[in-house]
Amino acid sequence: MNIKQTLVIFISLLLSLLFITKANATCEMSGEALNTSNGPGTPVNDSDIGVGDACNYVPDTYQVEFYRMSLCTSNPDVAGEAQPDLSSCVDMLAETGETTQVNIVGTTETSLDVPDFTIPAGTYPYMVARLSARLGIRHAFEATTPVAWANGSVQDPGTYCWTVNNVLTGIDNANGQATPFGVTVDAGSADQSNMQCSNTSTDVTNAEFSYEVVYVNDDNGCTGFDASDGDRADAGNVGNGAAISRMMQSATTSATSCADTNSILWTIDLTTPLVVTETSNFVMNFRTTDAVSIDFFGGAIADPRIVKVGADPIQAYLTVN
Repeated sequence: MNIKQTLVIFISLLLSLLFITKANATCEMSGEALNTSNGPGTPVNDSDIGVGDACNYVPDTYQVEFYRMSLCTSNPDVAGEAQPDLSSCVDMLAETGETTQVNIVGTTETSLDVPDFTIPAGTYPYMVARLSARLGIRHAFEATTPVAWANGSVQDPGTYCWTVNNVLTGIDNANGQATPFGVTVDAGSADQSNMQCSNTSTDVTNAEFSYEVVYVNDDNGCTGFDASDGDRADAGNVGNGAAISRMMQSATTSATSCADTNSILWTIDLTTPLVVTETSNFVMNFRTTDAVSIDFFGGAIADPRIVKVGADPIQAYLTVN
């Protein structure tokens, strides 16, 4: 028997997903303010690696766009295969060529109703999602010391900082990398922060979405693509199973380079397969903890200088009741 359901996606805090290897760490706070008192070049204290020029935190708003979410009876992304095989998958959110946008606000739950879908009763060992490679962050913070920023040249520091939509950054901080979303800027080398700062607390209401493109899995950058399966990486155990990330250029075709990566196929080989019955209900959860990387200029001399906030991707969890 087929089961028709409406998927309600609840956005909450679960387990983080990192496409490029990053520590799962948290910025040290002083009350509600970001502690930037550790020196101009190493202003922040990361709970995992200590004092340095970057740390991770919960973003005010995290924007992600989904193309599809599916359950599969066999592995849709086999190592060494040039393309994924989604023929065993049943869609909860079907490919239409358009994306479904989710704005995850802080640590609150957000619900998203998607169209009705039909799932045949059975056991599903795999879950898969394709999401846009462009991720959005809207964030603001108060710092314990004045923070400088750059707009072609270094600007006067302030203790209140907020995101602006002025440059597109890449996950590996590349400068001049062509992507389907535009050309990336290395905010540090270009003296162009994607944040502004002032000493006026109400200026944080000017925060805009700033965008970063995740176009590669490997820490080695765009050389990570190969002829056999493009850029496919083992993300290890992510809490509910073993994950694989593959860069894509369309619904069914792997990306061949950073330049044609427009989406990410995320597959989880579930530790406990999902069993769907005639009365099943579905709840999807996402985590944004540590999903914003707050990056400072390591060569600052007078005041800490904000370079950018970058988007560290999230992970989806599906529960079948």
